[in-house]
Amino acid sequence: MQGQRAFEKFLIREGVVDEARLTTASEEALKNGVRLIDALVQTGVARSDDVYRALASFSECRFVVPSKMELSQELTKKVPARFASHYSFIPVEERNGTMVVAISDPLNNQLLDDIRMVLKQRIEPVVTTPEEITRTLKIMYGVGADTVERILGDTSGASVVNLDKAVTGSDLGDESIDASIIKFVNELLSEAIETQATDVHIEPFEEELRVRYRVDGVMHAVSVPPSIRGFHAAIVSRVKIMANLNIAEKRLPQDGKIRAKLLDEQFDLRVSVLPTPYGETVNLRILNRASMFLTLDQLGFRAGDLEQFNRFLRRPHGMILVTGPTGSGKTTTLYAALSKLNRLDHKIITIEDPIEYQLQGITQMQVMSQIGFDFTAALRAMLRHDPDIMLVGEIRDRETADMAVRSSLTGHLVFSTLHTNDAAGAVTRLVDLGLEPFLISSTMIASIAQRLVRQLCPECSEPFEPGEQLYQDLGVQPEEGQFKKAVGCESCRYTGYQGRLAIYEILPFTSAIRELTAERASSSEIKKKANQQGMRTLRDAGWSRIKEGKTTFEEVMRVTADADQAE
Repeated sequence: MQGQRAFEKFLIREGVVDEARLTTASEEALKNGVRLIDALVQTGVARSDDVYRALASFSECRFVVPSKMELSQELTKKVPARFASHYSFIPVEERNGTMVVAISDPLNNQLLDDIRMVLKQRIEPVVTTPEEITRTLKIMYGVGADTVERILGDTSGASVVNLDKAVTGSDLGDESIDASIIKFVNELLSEAIETQATDVHIEPFEEELRVRYRVDGVMHAVSVPPSIRGFHAAIVSRVKIMANLNIAEKRLPQDGKIRAKLLDEQFDLRVSVLPTPYGETVNLRILNRASMFLTLDQLGFRAGDLEQFNRFLRRPHGMILVTGPTGSGKTTTLYAALSKLNRLDHKIITIEDPIEYQLQGITQMQVMSQIGFDFTAALRAMLRHDPDIMLVGEIRDRETADMAVRSSLTGHLVFSTLHTNDAAGAVTRLVDLGLEPFLISSTMIASIAQRLVRQLCPECSEPFEPGEQLYQDLGVQPEEGQFKKAVGCESCRYTGYQGRLAIYEILPFTSAIRELTAERASSSEIKKKANQQGMRTLRDAGWSRIKEGKTTFEEVMRVTADADQAE
């Protein structure tokens, strides 16, 4: 108690916190039964770094940031992950028989004695934040390393490998799976959600099991313990049981869905399992149910573009296509459009593959090709219900394209997607599928190409002056702007980027564009005419975001490279 009062006075003297706020934090700590130092951070009274630097100074220890240090792999062999995780410390270095350990509570003598007893050697404490300990444990040992060590210590490899043989159904409960495997899979998924990853890839190879997350459209390797390769079959079985898949079937691809909850947020995990020579590879697509329900105002449309898009939505019939590669946010844009049109006087039906989210008040159908229920069959059935507005998840073949176009001709507003590089490419793609140009020109309202560019991290991005070469690479003339570059910090996990925003290329089908379409003009001719009429290309939209300091030259060039080739 005396030590705490001395530390409180030290915090005030060092200017970390004033007396009034310290009193508030002390009351909060007493009320919730937590340490004062935790209450200071949790209540936002002081920054974690500032508090723990002061604690280090008070306890006459060094303050370190282990995740930025070069830590020897020999330390991970000497200090088991389960010990480091249980006692919450990082082995930083060993010198002259003394182990330097980073902890967040240097005043806890009992903790120091426990660590000394576990390591069986002298220790020298240094101070870091709890967040740094959690982060560095994952870097040093890998996600779920303590769980894997516990499995190795508690069970033989054979019993885990035989797990698949012991269970033959897909409806078994958690008691049929080793609790440690369940914990490891949960840790892997929790880490992915906290990282804001959109995909988790579990990929077996001959000598290793590789785990990667896709964050903001870019793949990142995840550190996992090498011994996890031996538990690949058990991990896949756990995922299959969660997704209600057949764990006995290993020769065919399987798809399923998991509903998960983390910190009061709901997530849908789309599961895909593929057979490979070294075992089954698993992909889990993470869909945040809250982030999916965006309005058109939240998508990132510029004011003029949003007004134009809203005009398209007021049309009673016709077809609106959204184009772009997989993962470019097409479905999110279409869901936002449907949400705006979702009124009692509108009958809306969708056919999707798969249904990503349930939309209240909208009839949604799922494609099931294995029983012959494809987009074409669904469209025929859909028309018998007399909808006002229809969403066709994707136009993949001539039959679907023909049905969608004819539906728009007969008084329906039709939305769909195409995989083309730019907005003008939608016309030539439909012609390639076998549609008559006059039908396309009669029905199309607009073609919208979109991409997602990574946003600069607001915490660490820095102003800079672009060189002449960057302007040339992007194909623009030098202008004034708030140019910034990516740096990297803890907040963005040292990538320099945090989150994504959409850029759009909107091609309205004016009379001039309809004439060119009917005359079988090439996509480059259509794009040239659209540019003359004021259309902003994807590069133009990206250039606007660069000038605003929202993203970088490199990022815009990366995501619009295919559109640039099309042009």
